[in-house]
Parts: sequence; structure tokens; C-alpha cells
Amino acid sequence: MTYYARFETIDGHLFRFDTRIYLGKHDASQSGQCVGAIVAKNPGSAKPTQLGVLAPLSLDGDKMLPSVRNRFVAAYQQANVPIPDNAFVQVWNLFYLCNPNLDEACSTINHFSNALVCPSESGAPRAVWFAWGGNDSRLRPFKERFISFPHPSFYYDHHSGEVIKRVPVAEDFAKHPQGLLTGPIVNHLASLLY
Repeated sequence: MTYYARFETIDGHLFRFDTRIYLGKHDASQSGQCVGAIVAKNPGSAKPTQLGVLAPLSLDGDKMLPSVRNRFVAAYQQANVPIPDNAFVQVWNLFYLCNPNLDEACSTINHFSNALVCPSESGAPRAVWFAWGGNDSRLRPFKERFISFPHPSFYYDHHSGEVIKRVPVAEDFAKHPQGLLTGPIVNHLASLLY
């Protein structure tokens, strides 16, 4: 399996933490090497195979995780750099409640008094790709904790059609990987591998 996460049930709702997209040969029982991270809205369709432990997940129609993996693998190929063993991309979310329906997810997450964040957010990846979509006032409070990230960051700006080399502000349209042109992201990721 290539995709792993730790799912938890909290107050009757499913949450997904420590999501990892392995890029090549791996042993998930080892610590691994985080070669990048992506920040998206919230976990969608993928389902657990186990609860409470880092375990393979079932994609169940999720297209984002394979899309991210394909771009990173293509960047390594373009840069002619071998993928390190146990290399993975960490998936961070504005919030970690699993629900592919954003309206329902936003309504549910507001019932939690404390924002549940993933401990992996304290890591220091080589680069952070922001892909949280457009301006949405419901998501603004969740975006705030990422705005001051000290890590090298970038996003694909939906309006300008360019890779922007900084953390987006809450109003920026950081395009989600689905339907995104492959070339600009792969080119940028490959440039970071030299």
C-alpha cells in the first residue's frame, strides 16, 4: 500500500491524522523521510482499514492522494533524482474531520470547542504545497494557523495560473490538485530537488 493514515473516532465522528503518501519503496513501521507536505481542506472519501494506528487506508474514490503522489514522483523523475527509501509526503488539513461534503464538515467541526490538529504539523518538510481552494469565510479561522509557516511554501494561484512561491493569505485561491495542470507543479517541485 502507498497511502497510510491514523484514523480516530472522536465524539462519534471520524478523524484522519498523520496521512502519508509514500513515493516509492517503504516500510511504514519505520519513521520514514518527509520530503514535502500539502495543506488541503479536510479529509474526504478515503476510509480506514484500522482505527487508532498508522495503517493503510482505502482510497474509496479519493482522487487527491494519487494526484499528489503522481506529481511528486514525476518531479523526482524530471530532476533525475532517485526517490529516497521511505520517502513520503505528509498531508495536513485545515481540519481533520472526515467528510467529503464540505458544508456538512464545516457544520460538524464547529461543534468541537478545540481545533484538533495533527502532531505532524510540527515537522519541518522541505517544502509545503498549499491547496486549500478559494476564499471561504468558514475556513478562514482554520487557515490562520498555517499563514505564518516558516517552511518554504508555494501554491498554484487559480487566478493568475502561476506557481506562487510563498504561503497564501486566506483570500488567495490556492488551487486543489484535482483538475490542476501537471506541468507547473512538477516543474516547481523538480526545481526544489536539486
